[in-house]
Amino acid sequence: MSLQSRETRVEIWGKRILLGVVGLALLVAVLAAAFYFAVRGSLPALDGQTTLTKLSRPASITRDGNGSVAITAETATDAIRTLGFVHAQERYFEMDLARRSAAGELSALLGKATVEMDKRKRPHRLRAHAVSEWASAASTEREWLQAYTEGVNAGLESLAIRPWQYLVLRATPEPWRPEDSLLVIAEMYTMLQQGGFESRFSDVRLRALLGERLFDWMRPQGGPWDATLDGITPRFPSLPSAEEIDTRATSGIAPAAPAKSAALFAPALLDHELTPGSNNWAVAGTRTADGRAILANDMHLGLSTPGIWFRVQLTFNALDTSAKRLTVAGVTLPGVPQVAVGSNGHIAWGFTNNYGQYFDWLALPKAQDRTLEVKLVNETIVVRGAEAVTLAVKTTRVGPILKSDAQNDYALSWALYQPGSLMSRVDTMMTITELDTALAAAHQTPMPHQNLVIADKHGSIAWTVIGRVPERPQWQISRGALAAPDQLAAGWLDGSKVPLIKNPPEGILWTANSRQLGGEGQSIIGDGGFDLGARAMQIRDRLREQDKHSEQSLYAIQLDNESRFLKRWAALAIERAAAPGANEKVKAMGAALKRWNGKADIDQVGHLAARSFREGTLRTLWKAWLSTKDPTQSSTVSPDTSDATLSHDARFEYAAWQAIEARAPHLLPPKAKSWESLLDDELAFSYDVLVKAYGSLDQATWGQRNMSKIKHPFSRAMPFLAPYLDMSSRPLAGDNHMPLVAAPTFGASQRLVVSPGKESDAILTVAGGQSGHPLSPFYGGGHQAWLAGEKLPLLAGKPMHTLRLAP
Repeated sequence: MSLQSRETRVEIWGKRILLGVVGLALLVAVLAAAFYFAVRGSLPALDGQTTLTKLSRPASITRDGNGSVAITAETATDAIRTLGFVHAQERYFEMDLARRSAAGELSALLGKATVEMDKRKRPHRLRAHAVSEWASAASTEREWLQAYTEGVNAGLESLAIRPWQYLVLRATPEPWRPEDSLLVIAEMYTMLQQGGFESRFSDVRLRALLGERLFDWMRPQGGPWDATLDGITPRFPSLPSAEEIDTRATSGIAPAAPAKSAALFAPALLDHELTPGSNNWAVAGTRTADGRAILANDMHLGLSTPGIWFRVQLTFNALDTSAKRLTVAGVTLPGVPQVAVGSNGHIAWGFTNNYGQYFDWLALPKAQDRTLEVKLVNETIVVRGAEAVTLAVKTTRVGPILKSDAQNDYALSWALYQPGSLMSRVDTMMTITELDTALAAAHQTPMPHQNLVIADKHGSIAWTVIGRVPERPQWQISRGALAAPDQLAAGWLDGSKVPLIKNPPEGILWTANSRQLGGEGQSIIGDGGFDLGARAMQIRDRLREQDKHSEQSLYAIQLDNESRFLKRWAALAIERAAAPGANEKVKAMGAALKRWNGKADIDQVGHLAARSFREGTLRTLWKAWLSTKDPTQSSTVSPDTSDATLSHDARFEYAAWQAIEARAPHLLPPKAKSWESLLDDELAFSYDVLVKAYGSLDQATWGQRNMSKIKHPFSRAMPFLAPYLDMSSRPLAGDNHMPLVAAPTFGASQRLVVSPGKESDAILTVAGGQSGHPLSPFYGGGHQAWLAGEKLPLLAGKPMHTLRLAP
């Protein structure tokens, strides 16, 4: 073969390869373009006209520059039907995930990855409960939910292409059913209360391990940080004696703690303490310049893209008069036909999670006749792309068996299981215009139990518990105690017996997930895992600092990140750094805390230093005191000190600080020579942890630790989508135990400040954008304002888009 022919063949193959590469690139480009345009096809129509059957009169949907939706309709039912239409067009996939998560049906859509999640949900049998609730609903309730459901399905069907998430999953969305809205409510029950009953079961184990006296000390009901609404401060137990606990004479049933290593402990020590969040407060007309009552509410929840809330403004004819129109503005939860929090011109309302005990654990001994009959129910979990999984669920007349040990099975009795927990009225506060009517309705509203704070247009304010409260023959089951069958809920408590405070003399009300009452009324609420009261106390004190308030002053409290709670820990560290013989690490920590401005600002080292010192000290004391006790042989539960759930909560602060102040020798961890040396060791260890994590103490700023991670569910499974779906990571000011609660994936999901009748002056910022579609102009809309603490208006702005709906 000649050299020329070989060169010709090389050229030919080179051209073929080049053409193949070009062809492949073109094919990829064509497929990408096709997918892009398919995804664009799932965007909702924002302008023009369409049909929504069963409307009584034409309606309209407008959107302003941030995507805030304003719906104008003839009747409340028409408005709710239209709301369903909008929810489906903007958030159907998120609604679908919520109903599936509650029912334990995620795997039918998402495959094997979610089977374990479904297994945890199926024992509650919430799909069956929701179906039963819908079947027994009154006709007026059915009309409201049915209208919403029909609106949802109409909105879904009107999209040119199914929502983009189903294109990625190669799946087809299933229609919405009325009971699905009840499942979304049930999912909120789980989100807000499941941690409580898990924590209370941990208390059962701890009570068995520690005994009554030490349990009450290490897991106190409350103490001096509590800022109760009735002004009664819960009494904190006295310091236990050496006869009750003595670390110097322990046999140590718990394994000895290994030597501390900064590399080993750094992630755990720097993790955010798992504490609840949400604030709401109100000032009466006596505390404003013009006699208006003002409400402030910021609900703290897990943060993701899109956010949990959807901003909306509904205008329709009021139910109680034939001539007047009612405008309701606030945030909605897609999947639920309600304005969750907001104002209707007459009353404004907001929530924080109540953290009462609306559940009980019951022990069923294995070695004797059961007090309750146990039935076996097989639940089938459909798994996309794989064989179905059968789960055998043990259940009783009071609830399912969720835990077991060598001696007992443990059944959960929960308010959510009772008839009427999901459906007794469906419009909540939206259409009510009188304060007393709203308070009465609150006690019949089927929803997770919340602290409800209301302000009305006449200058009045009130607090109560919204949600149906279970009635127990015995009012209080002690923390850490198991219930007997005759102590379980036997129906719903009459609303007149639920605690209520209206127009307090001081003219202010506040709640922040901590203990609300110090007196007898608290026994009705119980303790389902309250937060330490430091945040509530700071809010109360801020409200007291000014005689007259405005929307601006209340919004400023929502952004308050002064770290009052940690200042005594900072003072303790500075004291140790000034002591003779302090080592260089302790001195460095003291110097950093001397420079601290006292806030959880992103450029501050002191906040992270004080926080790490506190958390490390509490961990050391908890492990030392827990390891001193032998299990109670007569206990009805088997304690297991290796169980990860036996960890301290925020209220352990009381016991730890009391011991530190007393310098009690019988409470000093065995390896420590003195309390002073223990504190020095903890400061030095915190120094090592921070240097290991950030390179130097000066670089260990709070902003370096507290970076936002607001992600889309898809990017967690498909990281390559993160640049297109996630919000950019930013340093966050704020922390727990202060009004501005902020963590990487947790914080204020919205901030509302409003005076009923003065909605034009109101403020509403939301963490996530309106749309769940990344190609929408409203995807992430308002997020930057939320990050910066900017004030956006509650009411929808100038319409940028108008969609008209004909019957």
